[in-house]
Amino acid sequence: MTYRNVKAMLKKTLLENLDGLTVHDLVFATNVEERYVRRALGKIDNVYIDRWHSAGHRKPAEAIYCIVKIPEDCPRPSRTTR
Repeated sequence: MTYRNVKAMLKKTLLENLDGLTVHDLVFATNVEERYVRRALGKIDNVYIDRWHSAGHRKPAEAIYCIVKIPEDCPRPSRTTR
């Protein structure tokens, strides 16, 4: 599996789950190793940490990752400045 395929799988999974997912959830949903998921999340432009989820008193908080859904009819920005 190529790095490009991992990024595409993560994008698709996040678009199907607009409320967001943790790294653990993404690993489970895509069956991709955690280190590749973490690396790819940092390289996808429209993915961001929406909030933090506390799993318990002694466990560290987990990031909930979301994706910005880009509208299909979004116009291309002009290159000229005003």
